[in-house]
Amino acid sequence: MSNEQPIVINEWNIFAHPCFLRQVEALVVEVEQLSQKYPENYKQKNATKRLAAIAKLAFKVIPQDPTRQEYRQGTTLGDDYKHWFRAKFYQQYRLFFQYRGEDKIIVFGWVNDTQSKRSYKNNTDAYDVFKKMIDKWLVTLCGALTKCNAPYKICEHWSKSPYREGFLL
Repeated sequence: MSNEQPIVINEWNIFAHPCFLRQVEALVVEVEQLSQKYPENYKQKNATKRLAAIAKLAFKVIPQDPTRQEYRQGTTLGDDYKHWFRAKFYQQYRLFFQYRGEDKIIVFGWVNDTQSKRSYKNNTDAYDVFKKMIDKWLVTLCGALTKCNAPYKICEHWSKSPYREGFLL
């Protein structure tokens, strides 16, 4: 486990599973490349908008109240996975997370990408892909705890990033 403490937002300890971190880190790299290639209009690109939406959800919106009814996914993943919640953004994207109220912990599990957009009855549907992933996860929180400093680094990177300019976080 890292010696660093998790970031705390609105009294919630924020953790991230390595699967979530990989998705976000890949998106950061893509946005950095877009900013080099299209310095005048990279902010209008899908990847930049998705990164801004993910940062806003993870570091502002969800920690305000992870218990919101709108985050409940019902039985889309099946009865065994009702403890997973999701925030929807840009119609076909989902950020999956869990929270534990008594311990004030939020764990971000995964966010889908352009290869796994929400599309009903499709084997690359975000919910189907995520369900296959969590069926393989043995200890979600343990994976997140080993990387507890990573959300801080992502948040710190975002707060200093030129990509943040023009986005309301």
